[in-house]
Amino acid sequence: MELAEVIKGRRSVRNFKSDPVPKEVLEGILELALWAPSAMNRQESYFVVVQGEKKEELRKIFSDAFNDMKPMLEKVFAEKPKIVEGMRVFFETYGGAPVFIFAYAGKLPNGGWDTNSAAVAVQNLLLAAYDAGLGATWTDGVLRKEEEINKALGIEDRKLVCVVPIGYPDETPRVPPRREGRVEWIGF
Repeated sequence: MELAEVIKGRRSVRNFKSDPVPKEVLEGILELALWAPSAMNRQESYFVVVQGEKKEELRKIFSDAFNDMKPMLEKVFAEKPKIVEGMRVFFETYGGAPVFIFAYAGKLPNGGWDTNSAAVAVQNLLLAAYDAGLGATWTDGVLRKEEEINKALGIEDRKLVCVVPIGYPDETPRVPPRREGRVEWIGF
């Protein structure tokens, strides 16, 4: 695919087939993710790829994250209870994704977390996944359970940026319209 086709064709996929994703396909996607630019070329972004029993253990933590968010979601979507219910189902199942990829930021020299570099790497990952015929989406609602997630994964001294469920899509998300007026030109 041409780059523009990949960028314009990628969608957030939240429903997946149960088909396993070959490790070689995931390795190729992650290689491209790790080619992303990073602050001071420190290359501190870190990924943990999970399937099997550990994935199921983590999915239970994700479900608890929804329970923490539920009062806020019910307030925000008071007029749209189906959205809250859809989110509950997603947090409980993570769309049936066969693989979860956890994206972590490393530290900057000033001691802060380099979340921007991790975000750029995740964008590469999402585009590479689509190009490989996979579906994926950035999720961060579970970050409220970061401590539990990190404990389950044995991660220390890294900041969880997002979790990417990934697999073969079992849906074709609609193409949302693009909002106008998001670019300002000065001096042209």
